[in-house]
Amino acid sequence: MNRRKQILFYGLMVVMTLAVIEGMAQAAYYIAYGEFNGGGPPRLQPTGSAGDDAAEWRGRPDFRRINHPYYGYTRVEAAHALNQVPPPRREDGVVLIGLVGGSVARYAAPDFQNALEVWFREQAIPLRPVVLELAYKAMKQPQQAIIVTNTLSLGGEYDIIVNLDGYNELVLAQENYFESGVSPYYPRWWQEQQSGRLTDAQQLLLGRIYALRQRQQRRDAFAAAEPWRRLALYSTVNRYLSERTAAQILTLNHELAANQTGEYTLQRNGPQLALSPPPDEYELSRRAVRVWYRGSVILHDLSRTAGAEYYHFLQPNQYVPDAKPLTDRELAVAYNPESLAVQAYRDGYPLLRRLGDELRQQGINYHDLTQIFADNRETLYIDDCCHLNARGNELLAASMVQRMAPALRNRAALATAKSPGDSVPASAALDAAIQEISPVHAVNKQYFDVALGGGDGILHYSKDDCRPADTVAPFVVQITPVAAADLRPGRAESGYNRYEFSFDRDGGVTDAAGRCVMEYELPDYDIANVLTGQHNPETGQWQWRARITLDFGFAAERTAAGALRYARDNCRPAHLSTHFFLHITPADAGDLAPGRAEHGYNNYDFADLSPDDGAIDAAGRCVMERALPDYDIASILTGQYIPAVGRRLWETRLDFEQP
Repeated sequence: MNRRKQILFYGLMVVMTLAVIEGMAQAAYYIAYGEFNGGGPPRLQPTGSAGDDAAEWRGRPDFRRINHPYYGYTRVEAAHALNQVPPPRREDGVVLIGLVGGSVARYAAPDFQNALEVWFREQAIPLRPVVLELAYKAMKQPQQAIIVTNTLSLGGEYDIIVNLDGYNELVLAQENYFESGVSPYYPRWWQEQQSGRLTDAQQLLLGRIYALRQRQQRRDAFAAAEPWRRLALYSTVNRYLSERTAAQILTLNHELAANQTGEYTLQRNGPQLALSPPPDEYELSRRAVRVWYRGSVILHDLSRTAGAEYYHFLQPNQYVPDAKPLTDRELAVAYNPESLAVQAYRDGYPLLRRLGDELRQQGINYHDLTQIFADNRETLYIDDCCHLNARGNELLAASMVQRMAPALRNRAALATAKSPGDSVPASAALDAAIQEISPVHAVNKQYFDVALGGGDGILHYSKDDCRPADTVAPFVVQITPVAAADLRPGRAESGYNRYEFSFDRDGGVTDAAGRCVMEYELPDYDIANVLTGQHNPETGQWQWRARITLDFGFAAERTAAGALRYARDNCRPAHLSTHFFLHITPADAGDLAPGRAEHGYNNYDFADLSPDDGAIDAAGRCVMERALPDYDIASILTGQYIPAVGRRLWETRLDFEQP
């Protein structure tokens, strides 16, 4: 064998040996981790408690966090949704969805975005969903409520707000209280964020943690480069070292928590629970779940006030009884019988389920997702906290989108009906929903029936089996006038006038049968709608509320002469002074006016008709006509709206067959 052949032979043997080693490494990777190497730093979080730095930073450049005056902490990227000022706002063609929660919500966000895009594509709806990732590691109520409050205060807008939570509220509340001596309602890592002087031991521990993080970050950067990112051998070694480093950081974090020295201070520990005896695990779970419940009610109220819809999902978890048949891999890495989660879920999950039922009964879109994996025998959980692999996140996101379909269709209807000049027009389905009596924060689910007397301009309140406690809270009436000129001083921004009265002081009566009856005379200006209920000044919550919308509808038809005729009996000047919208979709897209192609219709809105135009006849009937354009028309959408508050009073649609 000449030298050239020898070199070729040995080179071939080296290549074959490396190929065999690489194949064995790929097989070992699959056996160890339940998936093939996809290239780059590992996506999976290591074993550790929820939201630990170890479970967050590994393989990612954004492992650091910075203090935030309201959220407790936030991400370091200035451009991230949590840090944008002003926050994102609604825009045409986009459905803006704010996602809040902890690390499970954060890791599910990309799959949630993808599942929403697939849904809109399958429904042939030409809208683009955008998920704003407002979730971050270890966040728990009331952080979600605070984040939404702050972003709305800064001018942010949402179409839908989604809250995915449950684990952190149960487990991290106990970790705060029993392991760190911190208020269970404070953000995690509170003591680390305080500006007091660190001891030498604490500085040493933080230095070791930082060094380990830097070392792993360098390894991950190397693993992300070609060709190393595609080599299973290197990925297997890097993953092993990553999990080892994560375990070391987890141990150091626990040592750091144990090294929190010094006497109790309000700054370092937060307010103490004024309970005697001190709470045990069950009592703390009970209190944490109440905070979780109230936080969801607040998010629901905030969403409705901001014109958004709200969905609350209880996240799945392996510690929920009968939630999933765990695989051997999951039993090895994702179930720790010594974990705080075992006790927390044993005590707290029945409480979550009970209060979740109350959220549903109050009309809140609450969904318990803890059983979505009940028949799934795949490996989905990847640590003994709560985190899911790529397949688990995909299934979780699909379950959320499936349950959100009604809200997504409503938002699609809103976008289709919206004209550029409208503020926030509502679809007929959405208007119908908010016109119903909806107890948002009901007390024993007791509320009054409210009716508008026929032609007498009086609201009639009544309630059977009435108790003295049912009439204590003040009654509030919020009236939206048709004409902005009828708004009282200082009410232009809200778009309604607010009145308050008392049952006992203002003529309420309880008869011998225990029935409470009361009347309220409405002001004499023209009214578009009324929102009324009882409002508790101490809690700032509605005990119940009901909306009444007055009938403003016209009949609309196309005449033989090619005009659009509006007609209404019992017509008053207010019916004509309110803005009309008129959206005409041409049969040929070439007839769309410049700049209207993206909307798909031409806008012929009109306003300020006067009775002097002869539109009201002697019998009190309104009849008027509008000339239609001379091109072929596919459909007409018309109605009336109040520009000051962006609410549609009525709408009707006419479709025409084409020759």
